[in-house]
Amino acid sequence: MLINTRSCLLALLLSCSLSAAFAQKNLIKAGEKLRPAGMQKMITELTVPAAAKTSAVQLSAARAVQFSQRLVGGIRMEKPLFRSPVLQPLEQHMRQFVFTVSARGEQHPFKGSGFVFAEKYQGKTILWGATAAHIARAVGREVTVTFHLHGRDVSFPAEIVLTGRKYGLNAALIKLPPEAVETARPVVQAETAPIKGDLLFTYGFSAGQYKKTLRRTIASNAERVVADFPRLNTPKPGFCGSLVVNDQGKAVGIEVGGYSPEQEHLQWYHNREASWLLKTENLSRISEVVPFTRLYDLLKEYRQPGSAARIMLFEGIRVGKLRPDEFIESITVRYADGSHRMLMRNPFFDLSYLSALFNLNGARQAQIIINKGRTHTYGYLVDLEKRTAEEIGEL
Repeated sequence: MLINTRSCLLALLLSCSLSAAFAQKNLIKAGEKLRPAGMQKMITELTVPAAAKTSAVQLSAARAVQFSQRLVGGIRMEKPLFRSPVLQPLEQHMRQFVFTVSARGEQHPFKGSGFVFAEKYQGKTILWGATAAHIARAVGREVTVTFHLHGRDVSFPAEIVLTGRKYGLNAALIKLPPEAVETARPVVQAETAPIKGDLLFTYGFSAGQYKKTLRRTIASNAERVVADFPRLNTPKPGFCGSLVVNDQGKAVGIEVGGYSPEQEHLQWYHNREASWLLKTENLSRISEVVPFTRLYDLLKEYRQPGSAARIMLFEGIRVGKLRPDEFIESITVRYADGSHRMLMRNPFFDLSYLSALFNLNGARQAQIIINKGRTHTYGYLVDLEKRTAEEIGEL
């Protein structure tokens, strides 16, 4: 009798345990189906330790980088008859590399372009987003990034944490949420900058529509790559922030603007004395690209404010430092005969060689005006005879 009683008790306990497990299993299934706000996240947080989640994200980010490296390593350029060249298999997966960025919460917001890149920081792999600085100003700090995959859209809330300046470091840094690693794939950086004649492929979104453009490099330096723009296509708003790669599928920069002859901006290039790199080119349409390496200036500044300031040199004379949120408003060179020469907001102002665009025969001094955050300006006066430079304060 005692044996039967114990058997019944054990059976009852086992039945209760199985019923509880069955109920919990059904609860999770119901949560997955109904997806009430926060339910799935709550279940995940209750069942997966924080350390395990962090490790999983790191593993996914590292795998995303490996995927990109394998993909780029196997790229071949196909040249179909009567069509532009194609980078395969990269273009099959391009929608995981590029996204649209828009203001969070708006029903019909302006959509700019952006793309994903990776950072190795303190032994961890972190995925970031990038876009053009002037796109960031249009959409605000709190944004939505959307990957337009084949057949479905995947959106994530994100935050623009640091922005450069349109006429300087025209780029913005987007902090992606950890779960973006399930969709996003980072670009692979090119080892060298493009040179004149190199083929460039641009991928992104124009007015929210996915688009690819083929160009050739006209000239480049540490601040800008300049490419031709297809004669049959008019530059459209929204294509800025798109990814630019070379013929090996490796990232060379960020698209930041296409310009037509009627635009005042193009005066930089038609001024042959100021743009000696471009003297022989047909400049009816051009496109500007911020070199990919400049993105790491933003990362450096984000990690340690003030650390990404870059030294400016005029004719070998140390002038001062330029921060990512500043750009050179103008440089004026004054000559012994009383004449002067001024260039404004020129993308070819190479910080290590600011005098490159000027004829310095008979030059006595140079005045360099810096625009800081579009809120105020200050300057430096360079004495070319004494070879000294001094700050002249706010203007």
